This record gives sequence, structure tokens and C-alpha cells, in this order.
Amino acid sequence: MNWELFKDHFHKSWHEGMRPFIESEACDEIYKHLKERSKKGHKIAPSSSNVFRCFKETPLTDVKVVMMGMCPYHTAIDGEYVADGLLMGCSITNKLQPSLTKFYEGVEKEVYGMNLKHKKDPDVSYLANQGVLMMNAALTTEINKAGSHIAIWEPFIKYFFETFHLGTAPIIFLGKDAAKYEKYTPPFTWTFTLSHPASAAYKSTDWDTEGVFTKVNKLIEGDKKAKINWLNEND
Repeated sequence: MNWELFKDHFHKSWHEGMRPFIESEACDEIYKHLKERSKKGHKIAPSSSNVFRCFKETPLTDVKVVMMGMCPYHTAIDGEYVADGLLMGCSITNKLQPSLTKFYEGVEKEVYGMNLKHKKDPDVSYLANQGVLMMNAALTTEINKAGSHIAIWEPFIKYFFETFHLGTAPIIFLGKDAAKYEKYTPPFTWTFTLSHPASAAYKSTDWDTEGVFTKVNKLIEGDKKAKINWLNEND
């Protein structure tokens, strides 16, 4: 792939590390697959301009936490893709999705004690802008086919974890399937595996955060970095 066509999709702090992958045969294979499926009439989310959005919103130099799920939303509302390029984000349709609702409820109960001044926002960029890399293991998926691109993106995820040095940034894996990528993380990295809030939404149960967000903030503060405000404040 031509790096010049992709570089503006990344914050410049990612450029040096991302360029070798974008120019690799592995990336060519991903693009080939996406192009072939698209030519056959399959709709792919998110839109091409948002595929690498998490790396645009959060500079490499600002990463405090990596939060990784499995794949983008595979649904559309009134012709618009729900997936916006950030993990659990649904800012394009501005319609809160059940999994994100469960995320907010779980975090609110753990960290804030059900403080209702916190709003449930379809836009999770407030987390990305605090240094939380909001990424999925698959950066794309086909509409109405959840997880359909997991396998094709694994070379990228492997490259990501083995290439970028994220210092002491803890990693939160949402879902047991996402945790399989722990094998690519550097030794002595703090990793936490939680059930995905989508599972709680499907079962209509509370989502158990297991105290992870409090633990992560303690790690961040111990590294002399500002803690994460996990929920957005009402204006």
C-alpha cells in the first residue's frame, strides 16, 4: 500500500512505526480482502476514513491505557454505520448502543457510586483524548456479520503489540476472545481481562467491572500521570 495515501489517517507520532506495516505485503492482503468483499456488494464498517481513527485521536506519546475489544459494531441505522472507528463509539448515529450503556453503568457503579451527574455519551472520544487507545482487534467488519474480519486483522494486531513500546500502559481486554492477543504483549505488561459489556447487554444483566478501572487509575497515578476520568461530565 502507498503510505502517502494513508499517513493522514494517523497522528504523526504513529508514522514511523506504522509506515512499515502499511507498506507490507500483510497490509496488501488486508486491503485486497476488503476490496474484493466490497466489490461483491458487502458493506464494510466503519467508513474507510474511520478505520484507523483510534490512532488519529490518541497520539502514541499520550497513550496511558490500551482498551481493546474484538470488532466494530456490525449494524447500521437509517443507512449510517454505527461504528465510528473507536471501541464502542457510536457518535455518527448519536444513538447509544446497549454495550456502551452497560459499560457506563458498570464504570459508574465502580468508580463513582452511581453519581447521576455523569452522562452516557455515544461519543467516546473524551476517553481517547485522555490517552485511552480505544481499539478493536479487527478494525473493520461486514454489516450484519459480527466478527467477520477478525482473522484478517490479526497480523496487524501482532505487529502493533510487538512494534510499539507503550511503556507502563496497562491493557484492558474486553472479552475472553480479545484476551488471546495477550500472547503478543511485552513481558511484565499489566493486563486485565473483563467480560465484554455486550454480553451483559445480551443477557440483560449488570456488567461486572471487577474493580479494574480503579486499579488502572492507581497504576497510572503511580507512574505520575493524570488519572482517567472514565465517565464524561455533563456541561
